[in-house]
Amino acid sequence: MRASLIYKSIIMQTNNPKITVITVSYNVLSTIEKTILSVINQTYRNIEYIIIDGGSSDGTVDIIKKYEDKLAYWISEPDNGIYDAMNKGITKATGDWINFINSGDYFLDNNVISKFIQLHDVNADIVYGNTEISISNIETSYIHKPEPIELIEKKMTFGHPSSFVKAYLLKEMPFDTSFKSSGDYNFFIQCYRKHKLFQYISIVISVFDYGTGMSNNFKINRYEDARIHGIENKISWKISFLISYIIWKIRVFFKNILPKGIVQKYYKRRGL
Repeated sequence: MRASLIYKSIIMQTNNPKITVITVSYNVLSTIEKTILSVINQTYRNIEYIIIDGGSSDGTVDIIKKYEDKLAYWISEPDNGIYDAMNKGITKATGDWINFINSGDYFLDNNVISKFIQLHDVNADIVYGNTEISISNIETSYIHKPEPIELIEKKMTFGHPSSFVKAYLLKEMPFDTSFKSSGDYNFFIQCYRKHKLFQYISIVISVFDYGTGMSNNFKINRYEDARIHGIENKISWKISFLISYIIWKIRVFFKNILPKGIVQKYYKRRGL
């Protein structure tokens, strides 16, 4: 186990809310530095930055150590999945708000948190914004604007990295570690059902790379979403899943054989 010997809060503006940003990482040498820089270069200074690494062996830890003096806390040790790692970060958080910007994701620009501070309603429990979806393997991107929050009963309507959550909520309701990929959706839908106040702000908060990990997560995502709604054992859902899976496979097939320009136009239209 590797851990920093320093645990400190980065506080420079005591009259402003402290924002805890948590990054979870594991063997992400090629992406971790960009994520870190997007956090430590924020113009808003009352930020507490925590990194929870899952015991990386590819050089990720060396990058983390490079910026150790900018971190409130970091540790590198094995965990029991992404939500276990995220919960570890929550237990160390001392901020008023928590944002998760995991390795591979990054803030759109250096003023994102300052904009959040200016636009958020102090009475809100969850504040969320737009996400730039970067599809690096076909060199394109588009802006995803959240759908009405009422639709969260059917699906996740906004990107988790583009949200800020009151810390007390995450401490009272940590992520369910039995989930592999939908633990955040499970958390937000529970908040919605408990009538917590959601606020949408019309700015792009984070950039998410949608070009990696998609094929491995499709089945897991759909099953876990169904589990959240208690329909995973219903025949109707199984039939619907089979149809959607076939359609998804067809889309992947054509994406791989069509000219890049056509695929780029398709994703651009999705962002409208």
